[in-house]
Amino acid sequence: MHIAAILTLADGRSTDGDVRMARKSSFGGTPWALRDLLGRNLLDRTIDKLCRFGAMGPTVIREASGATQLLPSRSAKPSDFISAWEDAVGKYVQHGTDYLMLLRLGSYSDLDFSELFSFHVERQSALTQVYGPNGSLDIAIVNAAPLREATGAYRKALSALIPQQERFFYEGYINRLRNAQDAYQLIEDGLNTRCAFRPAGTEVASGVWQGAGAQVDGSVEISGPVFIGAGSRVAASCTLEGATSIEQDCEVDYGTLVNRSCILQGSYLGVGLDLRRSVVCNDRLFHLDRNIELGISDSRLIRASRPVSFFAGAIQSLWSGFQRAD
Repeated sequence: MHIAAILTLADGRSTDGDVRMARKSSFGGTPWALRDLLGRNLLDRTIDKLCRFGAMGPTVIREASGATQLLPSRSAKPSDFISAWEDAVGKYVQHGTDYLMLLRLGSYSDLDFSELFSFHVERQSALTQVYGPNGSLDIAIVNAAPLREATGAYRKALSALIPQQERFFYEGYINRLRNAQDAYQLIEDGLNTRCAFRPAGTEVASGVWQGAGAQVDGSVEISGPVFIGAGSRVAASCTLEGATSIEQDCEVDYGTLVNRSCILQGSYLGVGLDLRRSVVCNDRLFHLDRNIELGISDSRLIRASRPVSFFAGAIQSLWSGFQRAD
């Protein structure tokens, strides 16, 4: 039995019609599924999950802007995305694959692929799609045999199977990842073990995880759960509290407090800041409660991190050391 997988990457726009909000908190339009959250992005996590399940591949395809559904429409106009999708399906179908898993990666769930597959086989369905309480999760399993026998475009053959599809209803953990609030909620839920989205690091103390090469000054006060990503540095006299994530290659400078916030990869926080309920990416700050994104022009406050040592933080750390020695 051979199972292959094709992942299409959603373009980061909301599927519930709130495109303005999705853009407003996307920090340049990069889909949340491609951003590191708790040390790894959703794409890599999903590929690992598929491999553990036993699926071949997967093939990853970036979908066309404006696409909103898992299965390409039979009437969809030719495009690079459609060609890549048809080629991927053809490659697997014509080389003996028994089942295809189709996933559109725009949201996160704790769905067990084995349970889905067992349901599909027991129901003897040609096509099974996954649905949550608020609609489709953009995950499906399809038998390869009807596609192998079809003539013409594979998306037309799939469209013919939709009227007879089975629906697998999933009631477990789901996060739609539509905006910064959803992204932070996933971080908070992962740190508090409310879902299987776990920190990619070592738990160095109860509720405190660190990635490889993370540097945290001994004077830093941490009240978990907190994640500090690989290569990130937290300077002297800082405070990290609440469900907080400092992603890879970030710098938090001397005396700064970070409370219930997420600092996205490669960002710098300046000296003596008080950051609460925010998501930071380079020189952009999104406040989770006030629902507003700001550009910060003063690079002393926030900016992209630079591969240099803390200057102010190092001086202050030495001074603190002298004071303790006295």
